[in-house]
Amino acid sequence: MSHAPDFESSPGSLSKRAAQRLIQRALVLAARSRNVRQHIREADLTSVWSIDDWGLEWAVTIRRGKLDFDRRLPCHADIRVSWPTAEAFFQEAAAVDERALPLQYEGPPESRRLWGIIHHAFCAALAGLLQNPIDEDGRSLV
Repeated sequence: MSHAPDFESSPGSLSKRAAQRLIQRALVLAARSRNVRQHIREADLTSVWSIDDWGLEWAVTIRRGKLDFDRRLPCHADIRVSWPTAEAFFQEAAAVDERALPLQYEGPPESRRLWGIIHHAFCAALAGLLQNPIDEDGRSLV
């Protein structure tokens, strides 16, 4: 029996490559959420997410009811969200009160609600992956 690494208390034990795999998988799982699918049907939104101390950036785009992940950044983003540290980013998956989070949100207030729905589903998926970092085929993501 293998013990899953404790990424929430020690994200330094996670490589950037493994973090990217976990993030991408969590976004795929978030996109499958019924609540997310219901809210993105008519949405058209491009966001850039970043972890400052690791220099990681990725785009999350919603077009015609699909949520896509891309490491290539768009020329124009409707929303920019950043976390100062990888530790803050991974601890957020276990956070209950979103107002206490150290993330920086830049974008129109009317887009914040939609982003919040996606973000909530993403955090739930990431929390599950941090506890059990495998994909649907049973392969390790770390």
